[in-house]
Amino acid sequence: MTRVSVAIITKDEEANIRECLESVKWADEIVVVDNGSTDHTLNICREYQAQLYQEEWKGYAGQKNSAIAKTLNEWVLSIDADERVTPALRQEIAKIIAEGPDRDGYYIARKNFFLGRWIRRCGWYPDFNLRLFRKSRGKFLERAVHERIAITGKLGYL
Repeated sequence: MTRVSVAIITKDEEANIRECLESVKWADEIVVVDNGSTDHTLNICREYQAQLYQEEWKGYAGQKNSAIAKTLNEWVLSIDADERVTPALRQEIAKIIAEGPDRDGYYIARKNFFLGRWIRRCGWYPDFNLRLFRKSRGKFLERAVHERIAITGKLGYL
């Protein structure tokens, strides 16, 4: 049976992390790598039984790669603390995993919100981001900002 791990990085994400964790509580494992939060982020992560690690900052890609390396499952969903997995996306991921994925990574159409409103035009939707992938086939590339995952293999879209 194919299992899915979720990898999240945090620092002072008290305002966001509960909704994020609530949206991925269906996952087989949640790994959070935190960089010195001083708010209630860590307590909230513990409420959701997330595997919690505290580490010095290595840059966005380094921190995300560290979280991914700590996951136990081959399939990883990497999301940010201010992101949510919708019920529809959860169902689509479950279907692909149940059927046996025929790709090594999947782009997800991200909805961007600004001042509480979904921005549907000007190139902000769909904002495809590679977020679900086989751990053995991908990792985040080191960049100063706008890190992205490099995958060896076939890619699909959700």
